[in-house]
Amino acid sequence: MKMIRLVKKKIKFIILLTQFCIINADAINNAELALHHFMQGEFLMNQGNYALAILEFQDAIELDPNASTIHLSIADGYRRLGKGKRAEDHLQIALALEPEDKEAREMLGQLYLTQKKYKDAQNIYKDLNRSFPENLDYIYTLADLARIEKDWDLAIDYYIEGYEVNPMAINGLEQALQIALTTSNFILAEDVCDLLLIDDSENIDLLETLRDLTLFNGDYKKSLKIVNKIEKVKGADSNLLIQKSALYEELNQLDLALEVIYSALEQDSQNVDILHRLVTLLMEQEMNQEAILYNQKIIDYHPDDPRGFINNAVMAMSGKKPEEAVQALMPHSDKFSQDFTVQYLLGTAFYQIKDYVNSKTHLSRALNIYPQSRNTKHNLALIYDSTGEWVESDKLYIDLIATDTTDAQAYNNYAYSLVEREKDIEFALELAQNAIRLEPKSAAYLDTIGWIYFKMNDYDEALRYIRESLSIDSGNATIQGHLDQIIKVRSEINLHNIHQVEKQD
Repeated sequence: MKMIRLVKKKIKFIILLTQFCIINADAINNAELALHHFMQGEFLMNQGNYALAILEFQDAIELDPNASTIHLSIADGYRRLGKGKRAEDHLQIALALEPEDKEAREMLGQLYLTQKKYKDAQNIYKDLNRSFPENLDYIYTLADLARIEKDWDLAIDYYIEGYEVNPMAINGLEQALQIALTTSNFILAEDVCDLLLIDDSENIDLLETLRDLTLFNGDYKKSLKIVNKIEKVKGADSNLLIQKSALYEELNQLDLALEVIYSALEQDSQNVDILHRLVTLLMEQEMNQEAILYNQKIIDYHPDDPRGFINNAVMAMSGKKPEEAVQALMPHSDKFSQDFTVQYLLGTAFYQIKDYVNSKTHLSRALNIYPQSRNTKHNLALIYDSTGEWVESDKLYIDLIATDTTDAQAYNNYAYSLVEREKDIEFALELAQNAIRLEPKSAAYLDTIGWIYFKMNDYDEALRYIRESLSIDSGNATIQGHLDQIIKVRSEINLHNIHQVEKQD
């Protein structure tokens, strides 16, 4: 390769000499001498003696300063010696003499990369890419530069461009997919997966990745097509049938969802995942008798799986029978002491029957298992409110608000708790205003702020909000009770004021 490069340089240099030298004896002698120094310099470069090579190139430049090839070679020498500034100067001269010189542009781009002048390098490679759009090296270098600058979408675009230039360039697409997945750009990741599957249409890993991406992106029709494709490649199994059933449900094709899961059950009648999927479908379609029948099989075949007991509790709760939910779960509470759903449902059921002691116990267990559960925190805060443990409820409300400033329910419940205690009314008003700002049409939140204004003796504002609340939820006895009390108090005050005026008269 070095010999080919040397021959090319020699030919190029000779052509330049014939273009720029005046044909006379002195010029011919200078040309021959310049060529001698140039070739000697190239020989020394190939030997790795860069310092002496540069001296030879400098002699050649003195004889012919307008030969871009000599400037390119001396720049190469300086570059190898680590003298970046001098290398850049000679490359700039070479490009001034021959702006379209590919080798000079490439060397300058590489020099900028070495110097970490990424913007300058990017400009050089963009220019090279415009001149030579079929060159994959330039495209991938631009992709790498985009990654260095953390411009992930641009990097992906360049990798895709490389694939469009050469469909055999699969490695670039794989890089693009990795970047898209790492940066959570799932839409673009899906597009890249589609391109990769053109080349390898039965790649299970790619198909499963694409299935997951389409699920995340909410394209359930495409997800179903991918699952069917996976099924053709690797054959049907229970997991794929469960996935198909779930996708049919998402597409509101409930008959097909049930049909698929029944066919799965025929193949494996004791599979707990299939049974659970079937019970869930039946419960969602309010086919509770069939759901109870199949759920009993989960309990009989899989007594160590909490889902059968949870399903019974969920059906009881949906039927507004919290006592039955407690009966379904309480005998197994210790056995499933580390199952969040069991503990959460028990705590919620106990709360609904106003057994606050047991409710606190199980909700606290649930929160220990899953400390991020906001529903558990909300329910616990309500219980602490009910039992007068306001230090604990306040801690939970403050935590809920601090971790999510859009939690309107936390603002409202905290405000209502404060106003009922007649504590920090001004702060309660601020909290209620935040709740109304987030959900201006909530009857409960309008009632809270109206009640706060009542406690602040601002009866006009109180009536305005309470009436608006009642217009949204006209059957709510609590709101109606607040309205009646406000009207009564305001009437009493008005009557008292009238009497006072009459006395003065």
